[in-house]
Amino acid sequence: MSEPATQTNLSKAALTQEKLLSAGIHLFSQQGFEATSTRQVQQLAGVQRNLITYHFGSKEAFWKACMGQLFGRISNSMQPAIAQSVDIEPVERIRFLIRRFIRASAAHHESTRIMFDEGRSGNWRLEWLIAHYAKPFFDLVCDLYADGGYKDTRGEGTLTEIQLYYLVVGSAAGYAMGAEYQQLSGSDPFDEKLIDQHANAMAEIITQNLTRGSERK
Repeated sequence: MSEPATQTNLSKAALTQEKLLSAGIHLFSQQGFEATSTRQVQQLAGVQRNLITYHFGSKEAFWKACMGQLFGRISNSMQPAIAQSVDIEPVERIRFLIRRFIRASAAHHESTRIMFDEGRSGNWRLEWLIAHYAKPFFDLVCDLYADGGYKDTRGEGTLTEIQLYYLVVGSAAGYAMGAEYQQLSGSDPFDEKLIDQHANAMAEIITQNLTRGSERK
């Protein structure tokens, strides 16, 4: 009898943690770390007070758990695409991964909002995000930059590595500012057809210089 009871307790604990993480991701992305209290998170999650301390230990540890889950989803979405694209022609590989990144960012738009917010600071949260998410993604962009031939066309209006990185990251800005997008355009930024249209267009725009460069040779 004790084993089923233990499994039930574990299930309840996992469900509580999932509710807290979901609420935390939402509030941290909407209000930022400082303006979000653990009490607000617990109220939104519909759980008892002090359960963040019980399950995670501190607000800082809880924030890291929220970020780990959020950015882990994007990483899990990108990793198969990275593996699948290894043998693709370099410029098409860049296009393929840009499209996948934009779709992942639309699905998890809180990530872009958080990066925009924390990117203005120089605190421990930015350091954590850089180490666990931004730096690995920047390294991928640098690899694509070299493989795609951007260096070969430098001096002809071509981007640097860091400029390419922010062009790719910035391409997901509309999903972080969904309310503004909708009010300006009257369109739903999360409409699947619009996401695909945007992903395809940005992939072409970002690699257009490379295409022209190859045609000149």
